[in-house]
Amino acid sequence: MTARQARRALLLAAALAAGIAGVRGAAAAPAPAPVGPPLKVLAYDTRPFFYRDGGKVAGLEYEILEYYARAKGRPLQVVWVDDFEQVIDRLARGEGDVAAATLTATPERRQQVDFSARYFPVRVMLVEPRDQNTASLADLAGATLATIKGTTYEAVMTQVPRAKFVYGITEDDMLKLIASGKARAAAADSALVLGPLRNYPQLKLGIPLSPEQGLAFAVPKGSPLGDELSKHIAQLKAGQIYYRLLEKHLGAEAAKLAAAGREK
Repeated sequence: MTARQARRALLLAAALAAGIAGVRGAAAAPAPAPVGPPLKVLAYDTRPFFYRDGGKVAGLEYEILEYYARAKGRPLQVVWVDDFEQVIDRLARGEGDVAAATLTATPERRQQVDFSARYFPVRVMLVEPRDQNTASLADLAGATLATIKGTTYEAVMTQVPRAKFVYGITEDDMLKLIASGKARAAAADSALVLGPLRNYPQLKLGIPLSPEQGLAFAVPKGSPLGDELSKHIAQLKAGQIYYRLLEKHLGAEAAKLAAAGREK
């Protein structure tokens, strides 16, 4: 090989090496995805829907919104609201893009804000031991019932003739009273009690005690985000991700409850 040929060979090898390195570099460092403005969420700490778990945020509502934000290239910005009664007012004042607080779309709230499609059906239901099959509140006449003072639960159970009451502070307190035999039954919001019920296999949901409503995300009046979230929820349901999230956070019974009400 002449000196000229050797020099050409070296130049060719160098060019090939540079090309390979460039390809490898491009594969290892893809262009970053565009990042949109933060999605500001006004959140009320309610396990297992939206809550703080150590240094992380978790919950059903959180994951639904996190899927949406990731698809849009927007980071979630969580603003915790300590007083549930302030959630709607603060959203209406423009302090957030969306509120996640186990909200039902009542006519009163619709005067201030708009709502997405519901993501979970809820109603007040009877909770009782699995070996009981109460057909009506009249069947509980004279029984000791667990409830939380000043709530809808208590108002519903006052319909039971000659009922006696023992009180707790949380839904879990009521379940403990029933499981320990200190109370025969309780009325509870299905959305809030399904998670804790997994810790009490001897208890079950019984008859419904109120019309069915639905939990939804609230958005400011006129915001297009309501429709976008509605489409997002429909897509999660179609892809079965929604039902896996329900089972993860609320248990298999919740997924069945949602599936039963999906056409309503």
